[in-house]
Amino acid sequence: MDFDKLWDQILHTATQETFNVSTVPQNRRTPLWFKVYIKNEYLYAGNTSDKSPSVKLSGTRRITKDDFLKVAAYYERWRNGETHLRQEVREQSMNTAYIFGLISKFSNS
Repeated sequence: MDFDKLWDQILHTATQETFNVSTVPQNRRTPLWFKVYIKNEYLYAGNTSDKSPSVKLSGTRRITKDDFLKVAAYYERWRNGETHLRQEVREQSMNTAYIFGLISKFSNS
């Protein structure tokens, strides 16, 4: 998967409009929704009132391209069910759930 192109696609879409994405838990947890938007040329994830249940962030999360690419490098292994990978990825970024949600949405569109 070309994560650079995927990043560009996400940015292009977020520039056009704010949109909602769900997390993609591997276990039986209910996916949580978050909104994605551009502000001052940065990509953000935040709480949404459009879909339920929503994440409950105390503030918005800025997602940088570097952050996205670091987490994306783990995506295939995570999607294939490698256990205990989330903890390793969380050491790279606090935005893992949001980045995995974005990758899942845009790699299937």
